[in-house]
Amino acid sequence: MSSTVADAADERAPSAAPPAAKALSSTLLSLVRRELWEHRALWLGPAVVAGLIVLGALTASVKYRAPNLDMSGDEGPWHGMAMFGVMQGSVTMPLALVTTIVLVFYLLDCLYAERKDRSILFWKSLPVSDGLTVLSKLLVALLLVPLGVFALGLVLSLALTGLWQVNAFLGRLPVIPGWDMAGWLQTELALLLCFLVGALWYAPCAAYLLLVSAWARRNPFLWLTLPPVAAQILERVAFGTHYVAGFIGYRLFGIWPKLFGHMHFGRGRAHLLGSALAQLDLGAALADLDLWLGLAAAAGLTFAAIRIRRYRDDT
Repeated sequence: MSSTVADAADERAPSAAPPAAKALSSTLLSLVRRELWEHRALWLGPAVVAGLIVLGALTASVKYRAPNLDMSGDEGPWHGMAMFGVMQGSVTMPLALVTTIVLVFYLLDCLYAERKDRSILFWKSLPVSDGLTVLSKLLVALLLVPLGVFALGLVLSLALTGLWQVNAFLGRLPVIPGWDMAGWLQTELALLLCFLVGALWYAPCAAYLLLVSAWARRNPFLWLTLPPVAAQILERVAFGTHYVAGFIGYRLFGIWPKLFGHMHFGRGRAHLLGSALAQLDLGAALADLDLWLGLAAAAGLTFAAIRIRRYRDDT
């Protein structure tokens, strides 16, 4: 009889895991929805910028004509395609800039605001762990919002390309020379890889912002800026060096020269011919030791933010 009960328990044990995993994913999805609902600037900001870019492009297409614009260059139609890619990249730069600013303020405010308005008491009354709550905020900032902005940029790129082609058909602009859908898809894939590498590289920065948000009792932006500025001043006065400033600059931009290591320049302009994927040195970027040390630091900072949120509910 006991063996029969044990066998039945063993048969039911594997089926207990999927419901638990399903409940975890459902809770995480609910937390993500909460973030997007409470912090609407995460998606409203990029959407407004994209709308303004399209509106500006529509206005410019009506008011201005440039049918004789030379996009062929000395290197044939591929150079024209590269020029068009650079033009599109410069147009979508505001989208990335606004998203970065929004994410910085989101990470700096999300854990501080729930203590300030005392809503943390309500959220802690729910059967949701502090770890899952903090991780959901990190997931939104490092993965969901960047992927959403990438998708928005993809739609924006298609819209601008279609607008250009319509104006070319009407004789207002020249036809895009060397247009290749496969090349355009490769460029978008390269951009997606840049987004993913950037998410890995900036993970410690995002975790540090979460830690400041969880720890600061007043004005988290001041606590974000004051320690680095004070450290640079003290280092300069005491030792005459600038290692702190160098470290901050490297942590902000150090991965990009390694990722774009295959790009070379000649005769004053970049040779962007060929596959966009071939321009990325993805292996060098992923093999960089500082990338993985940063991820380890991000794990430690996130753990500290979780612990602080668990034991602090003051304003």
